[in-house]
Amino acid sequence: MKKMTDKQKARLYQQRRNENYRESQRLQGFSAELITLTPQEALRRIDELRSHYER
Repeated sequence: MKKMTDKQKARLYQQRRNENYRESQRLQGFSAELITLTPQEALRRIDELRSHYER
């Protein structure tokens, strides 16, 4: 088995952290569906939020 790169480790850590957070929220009675964005969609959303909050 090959060792993971730092980038792969970071991605895996972030993915697991998100899964754990969603599961803990579900156990507390909150539910939120998973939203996946392409990099372009995420950048566009960030620009929209910036323009809204940087008035």
